[in-house]
Parts: sequence; structure tokens; C-alpha cells
Amino acid sequence: MKGRKCIASLLVVASLICLPAIAQVITKEALAKYKDWPRFGEIALFYQLNQGKLAWVKDSSQQRELMEVLKCASAVGLNEAEYQNDFVRSFSIEQNLHTALDSIDADIRFTDDVFHFFIEVKNGKVPSFGYTGLNYKPDVSALPSQLHQYLQQKNLKSLFNELQPRSREYAVARDKLNWFLKIINEPDFKETRIVSVKVDSSNKPLLVRLYQLGFGDSIESVPSKRGLVTKIQLAQQEFDLLSDGELRNTTLQALNTTLFQRIEELKTALNTFRWLEDIKQDSSVLLLNIPAANFFLYEKGKIMLESRVVVGKKSTPTPSLTSTITEVILYPYWTVPQKIATRELLPLIKKNIGFLKWGNYQVLDKRGRVLDPYSINWQSLNGSNFPYVIRQSTGCDNALGLVKFNLYNPFSVYLHDTPVKMFFASARRFYSHGCMRVEKPGELAHYILGNNRVAYDTLTAKGCIYQQSPIVVQPEKKLPVIILYSTVWYNTKGEIRFYDDVYNKPNSTTGKLVNR
Repeated sequence: MKGRKCIASLLVVASLICLPAIAQVITKEALAKYKDWPRFGEIALFYQLNQGKLAWVKDSSQQRELMEVLKCASAVGLNEAEYQNDFVRSFSIEQNLHTALDSIDADIRFTDDVFHFFIEVKNGKVPSFGYTGLNYKPDVSALPSQLHQYLQQKNLKSLFNELQPRSREYAVARDKLNWFLKIINEPDFKETRIVSVKVDSSNKPLLVRLYQLGFGDSIESVPSKRGLVTKIQLAQQEFDLLSDGELRNTTLQALNTTLFQRIEELKTALNTFRWLEDIKQDSSVLLLNIPAANFFLYEKGKIMLESRVVVGKKSTPTPSLTSTITEVILYPYWTVPQKIATRELLPLIKKNIGFLKWGNYQVLDKRGRVLDPYSINWQSLNGSNFPYVIRQSTGCDNALGLVKFNLYNPFSVYLHDTPVKMFFASARRFYSHGCMRVEKPGELAHYILGNNRVAYDTLTAKGCIYQQSPIVVQPEKKLPVIILYSTVWYNTKGEIRFYDDVYNKPNSTTGKLVNR
């Protein structure tokens, strides 16, 4: 017996002798080696708060909890593989640590991976824009102290939950994503395609699809005719369709869209919602979503104004961008873009020069001088030979209406009023050449102008003023604007809506240099 105890003791001693030396603290000098890493600032502050102590390599329980939290990535639309790099996934003291410096390097790699994950849980990834004119970056300054606090409590899961947005739309989109993930992971799952337009219990694919989409109690339940119509109507509302309970082509198309596509749309939306959260809560911002053809104006997390907009046609799409409304122009001119002038107006002018007078248009030379249109040989002009500028004079029939909201961008697009109001009643508001026509320009002008709104009120109270010169009014506060493209959006109640991918590019970032 004594011999066995001696052998066991010798084995323990031998194993201890073979263990590598693990550093006790990470000095500033050791940290400096990583100063070029993108998250170095957060890493350095974390170790300062942790008094330079290693956080991971000496505590296997923290490593295990981290691995468990990373498994939650898919539940919020993130890819677990992006954060569990090969080093972290296969880490072991015996294989990875040979010197004290190895232990420092390993611990910092763990910390960097943790920040990578939690920053994207909180802020998402930066969406792609055709032009970025806002210096906006979501705040991560509190994250090092939060990580330190929750590590002390050995409760990373609570940090994961705390960092996510609190908005209802985020929670609804996340729950919808997790429902779809649950459905596609069921053993007998297969995509179901509805062909029949019958709205009754004999249409089995319809019953299955409604359940898969979250509008049925179970796959076996058979609702009444009235109950089935109600479920179809709920689905139609979620797809932003006429909710009449009928299986029209648009409804069938929406129902038959694969769950895998819906999952990808929700992942993109959740990322966008996270990225927008700070600017929505901390300042004023106008968020315009192109597929939804509407905007929300936020101030400190509260929606101050909602408005429908008319955005670009598929052939002349509205570009995604970030910028700032810097001025409001009352009674604006509309300077017709060259392509519109030559492709759309020139054929009409050639038929009848009187079209210019009827449309309240002026013809200018390149120096800005107004010309007599009857002195021009219009028949000799074409797209490659058009040395003129056509400008529509101010007034109620001007294509820009009575007010224009200027924001700098290389696409020459902006928000504006319009004399043609009928398109706002349409569910599919994609009619412009790229600019955004606003249903509620007066309310937007009032908000932006603040105490300077008297200029707007005075002019509009006079009704239509013929040949009124444009008036530039400086806003009381310059308003940040984010124009984005997300096929999943929400209404004022925080209910999720799926929209058509009108431009066939869910991450659309480009636009043509047109304006109207």
C-alpha cells in the first residue's frame, strides 16, 4: 500500500514539474505588443480594471462558460464560428502554453475574442452604405467594466442578455428568428409549397405553412374556416399585404418564400437594429427604410414623426446612405437632371415647345442665363448634344412641391414635398427617380426648423405664390439621416413586417446620380 502511495505522489510531482509557467500579471509592456489590434483599447482597459490578472487561462470554468455563451450566437442572428477561432476552440494548457509569455498571449486572445463577440451582440456590424456622411459609431466605452463585473460574478450569460437592445421590434424579430430555427431543425421538416388557392382544411400545405410561419397552434390542428381566414390575414399583415384572407398571387408568393431566406432576412435586420440602437436612444435621427417606403424620426428613443415616402423605381433606385439635413429650401427650383431632360422631356418639347410653358419650365445656358425656348433648334438636340439646363420654376406645381430638405451626398438625392399626393395611398411606393417624396413635409419642416418655422408657416399660409424666389432657411438643429435597405422592418407598435426586395439586392448600397 505504501508503495502505491509513493508512486501516486511521484506522478503528481512529475505532472506539476511538466506544467508550463503561467504568468501572474499582464504588464503594460506586455500589452503594448498588441497595440495594433482593432480592439486594443477595450482589451487594455479591461486588464487595467482586472489589475493585470489573467482572466481565462487559469480558470477552466470561465472558458467553459464562454463556450456556452458563444453557442447563443445563432439565437441573435450571429455566426458562432466567427468568434470561436481555432485557438480558442482547441485551447489546452498542455498544448498551447510553453512559457509565461504564451500564457499572456493566450489570455489576451481569449479577451479579444470575447470583445469581438460582445461588441457585435451590442452594436452589430456596420451596414453597407453607398455613402457615409455621418461620423457615427455605437458606443462601447462601458463594455470593459461590464465584462470585468460579470466575470467576477461568473455570469457571462447575463452580460449577453443585458447588451442586447430593449426595443420591442428587436425582441419580436429575435423571437421570430428562433421560431424559424426551431422549425427547420425539426426531424421531419421540409419546405412546403402552396399551390391550391382553397381556403379550407383540405389545403394541407397551407395548414403546414401557416404553422411553420408561426400562425398555427400545431401542425396537426385543423382550424375552422373563420379561424383559417384569420390566420391568413395575420400572415398577410406580417408580409405587408392586403389582409383579406384570400390566397392571391402576392400572398402565395410571400407564403412560399423559403424559411431559409426569411432567416437570412431576420439576421440582417437584427444586425441593423443593434447598429441603430445607440443613435436612436441618444440623439435625434431620421431612419428611412427603402423597402418599407417610410421613415421614423426619433428623438431620445421616442418616435416623434412617422411618414410615408415615395422612393426610387427599380430602374432609378434610391441609394442607401448616411448624411445630415443641413438646410431647408422653401419654394425650391427643380433643376432637371440631364438624363431626365434628354430622355423624358426633350421628346415632348420636340413635339410641342409649348410643353415648357405648360410645365412652368425655363431653359438656361451653361452660364445660368434664361433663354427664349423658341430661339433654340430643338430638333437638332439629343442626349449627346444638349448644352442647356432645364429648370422648373417655383410654385405649387413644381415637382419638389413647396419645400426641399437638402442633405449632402454624391448621388444628388434629397427629401422633398410633392404636388402629386396620390402615390402615398399606394402600398408599393416606388415611383421616383431616386429622391424621396415626403407625405408629411410640413411636420418634418416644423421639427427641423424649430423656432425658425415661422418662415415656413408665413409662406405656406399665403397659398401658391407664382414665381416666388427660393428661400433658404437654416434649421435650428441639423438632423442626421440614415437611408437604409432592410426587407425586414417594423411599425410604430414594434410589430415586424417583411417587405419585397424591390431592387433585388437586400444590401443595396448604390444609386444613380439622379434627383427627383
